[in-house]
Amino acid sequence: MLRIWTASALLLISLYGNAQKVIDVTAGGGIDVTDHNSTTAVMGQLYTGIKYVRVTAGTPFFKEEFMNAQLTDDGGGQYKCHAVRINLLDNEVNFLGPDGKEMICSSPVRRIVLRDSTSDQKYYFVWGWELNPTDKALEKVWLQVLVNDEVSLCRQIKKRIHETPSYGNATAEQDIMSIDAYYLHGKAGLVPVKSWQDLQDQLADQKAALTQYIHDHHLKGRSADDYTQLVTAYNAAKKS
Repeated sequence: MLRIWTASALLLISLYGNAQKVIDVTAGGGIDVTDHNSTTAVMGQLYTGIKYVRVTAGTPFFKEEFMNAQLTDDGGGQYKCHAVRINLLDNEVNFLGPDGKEMICSSPVRRIVLRDSTSDQKYYFVWGWELNPTDKALEKVWLQVLVNDEVSLCRQIKKRIHETPSYGNATAEQDIMSIDAYYLHGKAGLVPVKSWQDLQDQLADQKAALTQYIHDHHLKGRSADDYTQLVTAYNAAKKS
């Protein structure tokens, strides 16, 4: 369950375990508890997608399909929308307007909960500025919250355009690549995780428990799920 800090503090719990007041953004039943209407509260401009007309592979979006969403603005107001997707290439929030046209949200959205209606899986995103990052480049990007506990784990899904030279053709082919970058959150802000080994080194105070967990669960550090499992196991070990 995602817990978000009050605006006067960092969103995620300190890496060093300092006690903080938290708010559960899904309290009271999740996305459907909000009674604000996004069509009147969320402003937007038309999304044309022209810049991606030559894309032959990949997507600029977290998920290509639109999903139900709960949006939280600067003032803590929450709005529900039944067709939202996050453009991670441009770090924009897109939604379908009442006329079915795709729009780019121009209102200040700071937190998003996406829900896949097919699997009922939820995805939590936070605007980087809310996490007080030491790297200013992270202030205006969307970060996915994978673990939110005494030690928190965030993922930045970097989108990059790769262009293949096209000889004798005026239109070059492009594909969009996705690269994951992971961060732990502590007093100093977001701490980059440079590798699977670096993650283990940063959690070294529970080395014995984590070494055994990695062995028992055959973790290789090759997926977001491996990183999530290890940080979750770390939090459990700290509390035991």
